[in-house]
Amino acid sequence: MILVTGGTGFIGRAVVARLVAAGRDVAVLARRRDARDARARVAAALGDEAAGVRVVEGELAAEGAGLAPDERRWLRERVETVVHCAGDTSFAPRLSAPYVAAHVDGPVALLRALAGGRLERWVHMSTAYVCGTREGTIREDEGDLGQTFHNAYERVKLQAETAVRAAGAAAGIDVRVLRPSIVVGAAPATAGGTPSNLFFAFVRLLAGLARWRADAPLRLEGAPRARFNVVPLDHVAAATVALAACPEAAGGTFHLVVRDAPRQAAMLALLVERLGVSGLRLLDARSEPLVDPSPLERRVARMLGPYRAYLGQDVRFDDTAAAAALTRVGVPSATLTAGDVRRLVDLALLGETPAPV
Repeated sequence: MILVTGGTGFIGRAVVARLVAAGRDVAVLARRRDARDARARVAAALGDEAAGVRVVEGELAAEGAGLAPDERRWLRERVETVVHCAGDTSFAPRLSAPYVAAHVDGPVALLRALAGGRLERWVHMSTAYVCGTREGTIREDEGDLGQTFHNAYERVKLQAETAVRAAGAAAGIDVRVLRPSIVVGAAPATAGGTPSNLFFAFVRLLAGLARWRADAPLRLEGAPRARFNVVPLDHVAAATVALAACPEAAGGTFHLVVRDAPRQAAMLALLVERLGVSGLRLLDARSEPLVDPSPLERRVARMLGPYRAYLGQDVRFDDTAAAAALTRVGVPSATLTAGDVRRLVDLALLGETPAPV
């Protein structure tokens, strides 16, 4: 059996859907929220797929992962693999202790609670941005190099990797770390879907300009020659399921990325071509900052504000280990071609965001 944490979230629910479609025996660890019990939340998030899923109520930030003794016993008797997708994606959490508990203490407690049962492997969803503010090429085997960070999220994700690996080594559990770049796809209106929803909102804004104000100038601050490091959700979900089962992936760390990610200028050109919008200009924020912004430009700057640092960072994520393992199991490399961008735009223009769960 495979236990998925964060199964109601952006990446987790896509992973669960793939596992169920493949006929795998799946359990989902979920918590109560807003007067809705775990089963109701899983049903709302997964739809028809929820029928084949065992729901276990728990709270990673609580002592012992919030598991009742009978649930812990049941999981120890059945779970061979944990795919850990849960986490608080806030960049600036209001309180530090529960934030660290959710990312670090909770996963370690769950691993230890299941160790000694049937658990063999732990697949840990992290982020490629544990590299912090570094630029240039980032290798998969690099962790804490004394880097600084853009925010608390990056820092705590690296802490979580370190803590879970140590707990796994002590318990004899195979820990595999997955590091996606910024994931885009159809996203729920939960915190984990924020980057994708923001990207889609930007696409819809450009589409609106094309329809109603084609002559409105719009200057954007960024880094035209920097890579636009996003990766499609479908690839991340497929790679997660494959790497969880691949014997050669044991103990590895894998960047789930688009290897030859387009430069920002090229990505914007693809959006302009697809949407037919004019008047866009991408400024290099380091040498040509935005001066006297229009109301529209101020609105877009506020929209993109939380991710401004990423737009200015030029980083290439090496994926040698991920590519080798995924090739062995028949998962194609992630791409961001003109056709891929068109499909993302079409998905964004559906204009429907699933309700929060």
